[in-house]
Amino acid sequence: MRPRNREGRTSEVRMNRISFTSDQLPAHLGDAARFAHWHEQFEALTCCVDYSRFEDCAFRARFQFAQFSDLRVALFDGTLKRFSRSASAIARGPDDDFCLLLNRGTAPLQLSQFGREATAGAGGAFVGTNGAAAEMMVAAPGEWATVTIARDRLLQLVPRADDLMARPLDPGQPALRHLKRYLESVLDPDEIGTDPDLDRHIGTTVLDIVALALGAGRDAAEIATLRGLRAARLHEILAEIRASFTNPAFSPRCLAQKIGLSPRYIQALLHETGTSFTERVLELRLQKARTALMSRHHGRLKVSEIAYACGFNDISYFNQAFRRRFGASPSQFRGSA
Repeated sequence: MRPRNREGRTSEVRMNRISFTSDQLPAHLGDAARFAHWHEQFEALTCCVDYSRFEDCAFRARFQFAQFSDLRVALFDGTLKRFSRSASAIARGPDDDFCLLLNRGTAPLQLSQFGREATAGAGGAFVGTNGAAAEMMVAAPGEWATVTIARDRLLQLVPRADDLMARPLDPGQPALRHLKRYLESVLDPDEIGTDPDLDRHIGTTVLDIVALALGAGRDAAEIATLRGLRAARLHEILAEIRASFTNPAFSPRCLAQKIGLSPRYIQALLHETGTSFTERVLELRLQKARTALMSRHHGRLKVSEIAYACGFNDISYFNQAFRRRFGASPSQFRGSA
């Protein structure tokens, strides 16, 4: 699937990314008209894919797309029921790329291709191709992701990828779990950037994790483990630190339990970045406190209240750490600001 932007379409485009949601449709449209309008514009963006909706609930849909080098990622959710790619559609937009479909929701997904049927429950996945007629059904409104990869690129890592067509993958694989989280993070609107080097790195990481999930050959698997999976795990660790650093009880053990890794492995990955868990959390707390002390919105809060809100539970330690970092006590800094 190769989204195309057209002037006047209700999609938000940032370089090689597209965000397209039914919330952007005119508010006065009825449900049937909203679906028809979406269908027309989505077809213009994606080309050569047809679909239908659940008729017994209000129409809603969200589509996010990004291209990283020659690898493409899309996230879907909403009340869409069936996607199909017919022989005539393939003739209009031919390509034989592999496509991994990953179930991000709870409703089962089913793929029919090559006379086979594969079902993926929550966290499950299967592989198909854009080069053959296919139909995908979802049992109820849900969420899923697709990763589209050029045939020759994937075959270099997984020579027998064709044997996996329309066959369910084990949802218990760590690689699939990390892939789900990594895709959601790289398509987060707050993470959108325009750095070609970063996009190439993301594309390589996604490809490596997909290859591991599909059973890459020994040499390729070793490379992917050191490169792709470790990068994805580090990305997940850093995201969780950013989300939880204001919790005074937050620790490597808490983090390890949250994401299913050992504290020792987490510390080792963070060591490779040159900054330990403790140093990283302290810096985030200090920067948040600094921002609060500079803000007029927090002018009525005591310094101690700001410290507690940023994750510190020892005011004396907070004052010492703040002075070391910024060259002034919190009270002095607030006065000068």
